[in-house]
Amino acid sequence: MAAVGFTVSSASATAQATWTVSPGGPFTAHSGDTQLEVPNAVLLCTDSDAAGSLQSGSGLDGAGIGTIDSLTFTNCSVAGVAFDVDTSSTPWDLNVTGVDPDNPDRVLGSITGIIANISDSSGLCSATFAGPGGATDEGTVTGYFDNSTSQLVVQDGDLTAYNANCLGIINNGDHAAFTGTYDVSPAQTITLD
Repeated sequence: MAAVGFTVSSASATAQATWTVSPGGPFTAHSGDTQLEVPNAVLLCTDSDAAGSLQSGSGLDGAGIGTIDSLTFTNCSVAGVAFDVDTSSTPWDLNVTGVDPDNPDRVLGSITGIIANISDSSGLCSATFAGPGGATDEGTVTGYFDNSTSQLVVQDGDLTAYNANCLGIINNGDHAAFTGTYDVSPAQTITLD
């Protein structure tokens, strides 16, 4: 699932599906509001910006069809306390898995390779979010791209908290649900071959 304006055919994807992307190349994406929610707290960021690239042409595998090369979060806080988010583990892979059978405008997929760290400026709270296998296990977020609105919608994933030192606000093993809606530019087209 790439952060681009996907247009898809009405055919459904299969395990052997290949894809055509046009024009491909560089893209940017912006979200005005993202959240990382754990059972006891919500990290809110007022702005998030991504940049990356897509493959171009036909016969493309949905896995690794693009990358996110940089991702930043600004104005982040938990209960009014300012936090920094470090996503220096990029690039992350963009993957297309199929067309939503309930909405042909939506391309389903994932972003993989995620390891992110958060910390407050006072040093009282910090944690790493990664995959379920540990702090060095690359995590995944899932969602869809809505072709009718040119928005990438991230809904969840397998991110888990590790190395949490956060006064009980964030605890080791907490599942973290990442959500955000990104406006993308320029629009791209992806179709099943």
